[in-house]
Amino acid sequence: MFAGFELSNSEVGGGAFTITPRLVVQVCNNGMKITKDALRSIHLGSKMDDGVIRWSDDTQQRNLELVRAQTRDAVATFLDVDYVRQAIQKIEADAEAPVADAAATIEHVSKQLRFGEVRTAAVLDHFIRGGQMTAGGILNAVTSVAQTISDPDDAAEFEASAIPAMQLAAAAV
Repeated sequence: MFAGFELSNSEVGGGAFTITPRLVVQVCNNGMKITKDALRSIHLGSKMDDGVIRWSDDTQQRNLELVRAQTRDAVATFLDVDYVRQAIQKIEADAEAPVADAAATIEHVSKQLRFGEVRTAAVLDHFIRGGQMTAGGILNAVTSVAQTISDPDDAAEFEASAIPAMQLAAAAV
């Protein structure tokens, strides 16, 4: 397992960026984003609250320094061995839950996460081909399907649903 993070930036002028921890499984190169731990922050002092107050250069600089410090701390946390170990332990705990009725479980997960008919069928297909009849198998199926999606933004968004899909499957037991 490799630890890392994904950095995304607002492309619509929102002045925000997000750092999300990401794990990649060496065997299959499937990635898992731990979206619940993501840091989202406003950056560059360019999107501070508008209104009557005119932000000074000093205030904007301090805002930027705060964002840099938060980013440094987030990266240090996401790459820390203990953080990664704990994240893996949480994933493994849910991953072991057995899936007795694959079609019903994947239908439930897909409905909750709004996968749509085509993606639901693809997840079921990848789940069956994976041969792992557990909630972890559903996680693997979702990340595997994400690798087949040609649009990178769509693929990243779908990959981000892998851990929630596994958690829903584990809770359905």
